[in-house]
Amino acid sequence: MKKGLLIAAFLISAATAAHAQIGIRAGLGSSNFSNGDIQRAFTSLIRPHLGLYYRMEAIEKLTVEPGLFYSGKGMSTINDNNKEFEESLSYLDIPVLARYAVNEDFNVFLGPQVGFLLARTYTEESVKITDTAPVGGYEIGGVFGVGYQLTDELHLQASYDFGVKPFEYFQADVNNTVLKLSVGYTLPSKAAKEKTE
Repeated sequence: MKKGLLIAAFLISAATAAHAQIGIRAGLGSSNFSNGDIQRAFTSLIRPHLGLYYRMEAIEKLTVEPGLFYSGKGMSTINDNNKEFEESLSYLDIPVLARYAVNEDFNVFLGPQVGFLLARTYTEESVKITDTAPVGGYEIGGVFGVGYQLTDELHLQASYDFGVKPFEYFQADVNNTVLKLSVGYTLPSKAAKEKTE
């Protein structure tokens, strides 16, 4: 959690740089567990995500974009007692994306991501359990996707988050997977503001 707060402070302070572009992004994702053959037994959950990103120009058409996001994940399925349950997980995700502008409107991106478990809610009928012990405390994964610029500041994107290092969920090794649709707003940089003045 301390690491996440430090990155948030970096994103905010970096926004004062001449070419800094800080923004906010939010949306919904279809989350599930990936676990080989038995994934067919899982049902996806619709969970929100919200956070900040900081866009830095590396070379022409290529930007680097670290971020700090609250991400809802999880799944639902039928347990051994033939009862449906829902596993709702909340993460602090820290992606570092490389974004390439194919043209003025379209871009593609990918990069690594680390996530830290913040909270868990297991729901089965009227029973709710918030103990995080049965779920791994962090995960290592990746992100890839496509983006579309509506305006210089406003954009849409579709992305896929996936785990690459399984964590133990009770006696099973699983990864989180999330298909996300997002809308983002990038604040104009100081350099852009000076051009308009």
